[in-house]
Amino acid sequence: MKTKLLIPFLVLTAGGLSSAAEVDAEAQRLLGVETADLAVKSMPPEVAVYGSVLSPAPVIDLFRQIEAARAALELSKESLERVGKLFTSGELVARKDVQAAQAQQALDKTALQGFEDHLALEWGPLFSKMTGLERSKLLEDLLVGREALVRLSVSRGQRLESAPLAARLHSFGHELSPVRCTALTPAPSIDPAFQSQGFLGLLETPAAPLAAGLMLTGELELKGEPRAGVLVPQGTVVFYLGKAWLYQKEDGDKFERIEVPIDTPTEGGWFVAGGVFEPHPVVTKGAQSLLSKETLAPAEEE
Repeated sequence: MKTKLLIPFLVLTAGGLSSAAEVDAEAQRLLGVETADLAVKSMPPEVAVYGSVLSPAPVIDLFRQIEAARAALELSKESLERVGKLFTSGELVARKDVQAAQAQQALDKTALQGFEDHLALEWGPLFSKMTGLERSKLLEDLLVGREALVRLSVSRGQRLESAPLAARLHSFGHELSPVRCTALTPAPSIDPAFQSQGFLGLLETPAAPLAAGLMLTGELELKGEPRAGVLVPQGTVVFYLGKAWLYQKEDGDKFERIEVPIDTPTEGGWFVAGGVFEPHPVVTKGAQSLLSKETLAPAEEE
């Protein structure tokens, strides 16, 4: 949608109202108008995703239980070895003591395997295939909030044929400060709220811990050819009548207000696919002043 600029100091072209209006150089200087070309940017194919930050307590509890079960298994192994050596050397150790030690080792091994299976079934390979050192580091990071556990779901009825490469996520009000999540794994179960394909992820939170229950939205980055487009900086966009706009400078001193699709936020602004804007400079400073002047005067919409 384009709107003709009709502000008090505009010089209109001959023939009355034209498809564009002119702001002379002096008026541009008074308004602090500056223009520049939009930077070229590419983005991978993506699909919308929704989710929330999960409480890490269940994962932490499982990690603790696995540690305790592994320690118990090590003790039972040592006990069996000690009793077995005494028995074979003829010491006063009954066969039933050896059998009891064997049974205890088997019980401890089964308990450890049960916790490992629980971790794999509930949380997937992202967590179950970690080494002991990796789990210890993750446990510490989850406790202090350096990492957050997130669950993500695509729209109902949608199905991804390949695993996503990463997720670009943000919370409400922070659309222009997305956080990229690369540690993703298919969720072993369906989220009852979404009833759709889901993923579990670990999100680094260097700025501040994320509270459990925080709702997230964003995009899953998929394999495929990148999409070509431009980056529309945050300072270029003005909001009016519930929509986002920018001012584009055409030939000479002509300006047009053009609606901006802001459904793909990225760091520093919004990504807009190629073909939406003509290759003309846009107003990078003074756009709000142009809007203020424009809305004080009549405008004709196309």
